[in-house]
Amino acid sequence: MENVSYEIFILTAFQDFGSKKEAYFCLSLISYMLIIIFNSSLVILIYNEKKLHEPMYIFLCNLLFCELVGSTSFYIKFMFDLQTDVHVISRSLCFTQMFFIYIYSSTEISILTVMAHDRYIAINAPLHYITIFSTTKVQKLIFVSWIYPIFMMSIGMMLSARLPLCGNEINRVYCNNWEIVKLSCTDTSSNNIYGFFVICTFLIPFIFIVYSYLKILSVCLSSSRSQKHKAFQTCLPHLVTLIFFLSSLLFELIGSRFYVKRITNAVTAFASLEFLTVPPLLNPLIYGMILPEIRKRVAHLFLKRKKQSS
Repeated sequence: MENVSYEIFILTAFQDFGSKKEAYFCLSLISYMLIIIFNSSLVILIYNEKKLHEPMYIFLCNLLFCELVGSTSFYIKFMFDLQTDVHVISRSLCFTQMFFIYIYSSTEISILTVMAHDRYIAINAPLHYITIFSTTKVQKLIFVSWIYPIFMMSIGMMLSARLPLCGNEINRVYCNNWEIVKLSCTDTSSNNIYGFFVICTFLIPFIFIVYSYLKILSVCLSSSRSQKHKAFQTCLPHLVTLIFFLSSLLFELIGSRFYVKRITNAVTAFASLEFLTVPPLLNPLIYGMILPEIRKRVAHLFLKRKKQSS
């Protein structure tokens, strides 16, 4: 194949959407609007309510903001393509979208790790919680949770951007790094090694999360009924969020790295979208329904507005 520097990419997965594009557009628009409303509402609530200016809610605020970044980087381009017959994206916009989607996924893992550590300290060493999670430490944890993924993904994007390509068709509905690497005309060993290194570095937080919740479980088993209930209330949303996100991210990794003949392109496309659509939509609902302080503040706001209107 001829070595060409392509300035546009063609997103071929839209071909399987057929005549149902309008229905998918409406569904996507509703989903995106709900994500914006739910996540923004909780972020604003946590920001405005001084009683929620605690480490757990500050971390939650960052998690919800991260999901807004990931959803926006995907949905806007996706909905635009559903309304057109030519599904192309410029090289610069492709790498920009890819960068922010990967920032979302990697930062989400980092913040979930920090939240697991927060719950571990709160349940295993409650008397030292305020001392351990000082304002300075919370700021440092948030900074690292964002800056480390940005640094790692920036290197990955630079490695992919330098590759000469022999094609420009991406079998996805959004830009995917592995799909671009597969289009390269040259040896991609450095990209593969770095990709493996990145995956390994994010396995460490996963191991830490599992360890934290196992320790929490061991403490809960030897605690009183009221303490078990309190631990269950605070840890359940984190666990549900973690399971949803990791399972959907696993679908995307398997779908992008392994080709399975029995799975159609449409199924692969939808499976690869799960980590971008399901967690941002469900997480604010999960936290809003289960965390008692969030429920109280939401109920208080509704009652306040009801009194003002009457």
